[in-house]
Amino acid sequence: MREYQEKYIENLLQVMALSDFSSGIPEDIPQFIEERRQNNIRIRGIIRENTELLRTNLMPVLDDIASASDEEIAELEDFASHLLRGARQLDLVLNYTVRNALVAFARRHGRRDMLIRQLYHTGMALFYMQQIIRLADKNDYNWKMSLMFGEAASYIRQYDEIEDAETRGYIHRAMANLALAYRWDTPEEAERKSKAIRRSFHVLTDPEYHRKTPSLPWDTFLYKSHQERTTAMQMLRMGTADARIVREVMESAEYVYKKQMEDVEKKGRKPSARWVLEYDIALYHCGVLTLSQLLTSMEKVFMDQDAHDFSMDGLWGNAMLPAYYAEYLRSDESLIGRKKEVLLYMYGRMIRYVHGVPNGTLNSRLISHLLDGLTTFIEYPDGIQARDFLINLVISRDPDIYVFLQLTADITRMITQAALETVPEQLVGVLSCEDVSEVRRRGPEIAQFAYECGMLHDIGIFLFDSLVTTAARSQLEEEKRMYGYHTDAGRRILSRCESTQKYVPAALGHHRFYDGSGGYPEEYRREEDPNRQITDIVGIASYLVGLTDVKFGGGSVGLTPEEALAQVRREAGTRLSPVFVQLLPQIEGELTAYLREGVVRAYEQAFDRIRGEDAEKIQ
Repeated sequence: MREYQEKYIENLLQVMALSDFSSGIPEDIPQFIEERRQNNIRIRGIIRENTELLRTNLMPVLDDIASASDEEIAELEDFASHLLRGARQLDLVLNYTVRNALVAFARRHGRRDMLIRQLYHTGMALFYMQQIIRLADKNDYNWKMSLMFGEAASYIRQYDEIEDAETRGYIHRAMANLALAYRWDTPEEAERKSKAIRRSFHVLTDPEYHRKTPSLPWDTFLYKSHQERTTAMQMLRMGTADARIVREVMESAEYVYKKQMEDVEKKGRKPSARWVLEYDIALYHCGVLTLSQLLTSMEKVFMDQDAHDFSMDGLWGNAMLPAYYAEYLRSDESLIGRKKEVLLYMYGRMIRYVHGVPNGTLNSRLISHLLDGLTTFIEYPDGIQARDFLINLVISRDPDIYVFLQLTADITRMITQAALETVPEQLVGVLSCEDVSEVRRRGPEIAQFAYECGMLHDIGIFLFDSLVTTAARSQLEEEKRMYGYHTDAGRRILSRCESTQKYVPAALGHHRFYDGSGGYPEEYRREEDPNRQITDIVGIASYLVGLTDVKFGGGSVGLTPEEALAQVRREAGTRLSPVFVQLLPQIEGELTAYLREGVVRAYEQAFDRIRGEDAEKIQ
């Protein structure tokens, strides 16, 4: 790598360390906040430095990639490999940007081997990016991924002309990974995925290819293909798999299980909890195991997990397994009550595990597992509710976000209370209130609802936060677009449980302009929101808190409360509701004092919950 590239990586790692919460719980909160403030000043300096490094050194080369020298190309390949290498997802989107340029260079200069290699790596970057936006039920990158892997795989037709064994290996990898571009959740996608896997199996088991390139890890290729086909277990759970897919899934699950057991015998290696359990799941769907036996197996696997194992297998066992367990519990309503304590224990331990995951460790895989946990979450009337579970997850992953949500919620309640006292007629319609007298009578209920909307309005952001908290440069346009999907993620998460569905409009619409002239997403229609006034107030509170930069550990590097309030007033009528902005002067003293002092209380609440002092909600 060149000197600027090494410096960029060094800076990136420093930002990750400065923004990491996994090291422990502070005892002195004011001192912690001051350290966070100093860290964030340093982070902003690093961001400026790295942005300039890219602007003056990298971007000119990428803009004229066709003219790059062989030395520059080799250095770019090395740089890209450091940005994304297995569990070290240091800078996913920049990796994608560089890989895209390398594809263009290889295509322009007819570098066939290089093109195949870069098509594969670009496809993998797209796969990880798709894993992130999947949380918002978006599929923007699947078709691009299929193009990249598909083009690389198409060189199987020129196999005999390609002499380099490594390049041939990338052809086989791309052919196998083409299945990643398709999902199991619809019959059409499942059929495409199945066909892609079958084509890959046909080649991987052809002895002629083994003869032509004996140095390739054929057993590994085949093993990973069987693993991918085993993920079709989702279709068995949904009851949508046809007989052929059922048979293929069972074959793959057994193949992977046997390989795991062979490793145990030959190498003394501990079997992967995930793939052993997938075999038990297959046996359950075949009728060999009962549901009770399967649940017992899951409980044992979960209890055997190392709470400090942050490998891919560890992430699955600690963060994903509770989702599987809850999903199978749902298949027998009578078990949900009987297994309450077990599931609540799993949820509590999962939250503590997530708190310990270091920054940059399989970010896309972790958040994918968390989403699955949220989408299968089971609420108990006298146990942890979806709202509290979500908040605890946010705290465990990034207390900064919790502080932002807490301040937004409190300010939302302040503004709502002022509206109840001054302009109650403006709240008619909220919670279906038919007139002013009902608004007055139900004032405390409305204020509490507004507070809860503020607490959950940006719940989707923690699933996308790795795009911001570990970034060591200015955001790229691709990241801004991806980050905008956090509102869709919030909608998807909150709509899963009946108790949180009422907060969906606030999560979806808080970034949409009051007059409809800007913001996002366009799908939010203010006139269709039954509690639009509360969404308006949440939008004001969220914008105000964001202007003071409290979310990132201290207001002194952002606007002062007075400056932020002045900016809010300037946005009245366009971005923000003029009806509720006009209430701010009457509570300005309370607001400015809270913005200065509330941060400490919010961090104290966050760390108290991590410690488990709010035990009835975490356990």
